Amino acid sequence: MAQQSLILHQYDISPFSQKAQKMMGLKGLAWRSVEMPLIAPKPDVEALTGGYRGTPVLQVGADVYVDNWMIAQALDRYFQQGHVLNPRGELAHAAGYAWGERFFTPILHTALATYKAQWEEAVLADRKQVFPEVNFDVLTVVDPDRNSQVRAFLGTLSRHLAGGAAFVGGEHPDIGDVHAWGMLWMIHSALPDLMPLVAEFAPVVAWYQRMLDQGAGEREDVTIGAAWEALETGERVTLPETPPSEPLSEWVGCHVAVSTGSADRGVSEGMLLAIDDAQAVIAVTPRPDALAHVWFPRLGYHLSLAA
Repeated sequence: MAQQSLILHQYDISPFSQKAQKMMGLKGLAWRSVEMPLIAPKPDVEALTGGYRGTPVLQVGADVYVDNWMIAQALDRYFQQGHVLNPRGELAHAAGYAWGERFFTPILHTALATYKAQWEEAVLADRKQVFPEVNFDVLTVVDPDRNSQVRAFLGTLSRHLAGGAAFVGGEHPDIGDVHAWGMLWMIHSALPDLMPLVAEFAPVVAWYQRMLDQGAGEREDVTIGAAWEALETGERVTLPETPPSEPLSEWVGCHVAVSTGSADRGVSEGMLLAIDDAQAVIAVTPRPDALAHVWFPRLGYHLSLAA
C-alpha cells in the first residue's frame, strides 16, 4: 500500500480537511489533492463512496477511507514514516476526537452567524441541510455564552499544555494535536472576532506555531481523472475478519446503507464486505468495471439494510 499514491478528496476551507492535511505533515507524506465542491451535488466523491459527500475522504488505490478517524488509522497502519498518529491507543484517540467535535459546535455556530448573511442562497440552503439541528434564525454574531464556551475549550487546552510538554501527546505531536489543530485553524483563518480569546492563552499561541511548523506534507493538486486511474489500477488491502459475535455479521453480503450522525453528509450504499468493532467495509462500483472498498468507522456511523 505504501507504494500507492495518496489522494485526498477535500476542500481547503474545511477544518476537517485541515486535520487530514496536518496528518500528512506529521507523517511526512506526499499526497495529491482533488478539490471537491463546497456544496452538494458532489457527483465524483459521491460515486467514489457510494453516496457520502463529507470532507475529507482519503483514497489509496482502490481503498477509500471515510472520516478522519479512519484516515488516521489507515495512515498509521500502512505508512511507518514520520510521527505515529495514535501512539496512545484508540481510547485516547476517541477522547481527542470527541473533544474536537464538542469544540466544533460553538465555533461552527460563530461561523454560521458571521457568514450566513453573506452567502448566496444555494450555499445557505446547503448549510441548513448539512446541519439540520442548528436554528439559523436565532444565531447572532455576538453571543457571550457561546464565546464563554470557546474560552472554556481554549482554557482546557492551555492548562494541558502548561504542564511543560510541547504537544498534546507529549514531546511529539499526535492525533490529539490534530483534532485541536483543526479547531484553532478555523478560528485563525475565518473567525477574527474570536482571536482575542486565543491571545489570552500563551501556551496555546506557542503550540499553534509549533503545529504550523509541522507543515502539511508534499502536496500536488490533480483532477478527478487521477482518482479514476488510481481506482482502476490500484490494489485493495486485506479485509478485516468479521467476528461471529458481531451483531451485524448476518448482513455481510447484503446491500446496506451507511449514514452519519447529526450532520447530513449523505448516505452510502453498497454490499457489506466485512464488519467488526472498528470498521465496516462496503463494496461500491463508482465506474463501470471499477470496484472500490469503502471503509467507515463504527463510531458515529450507522448501518441499515438498504431497500
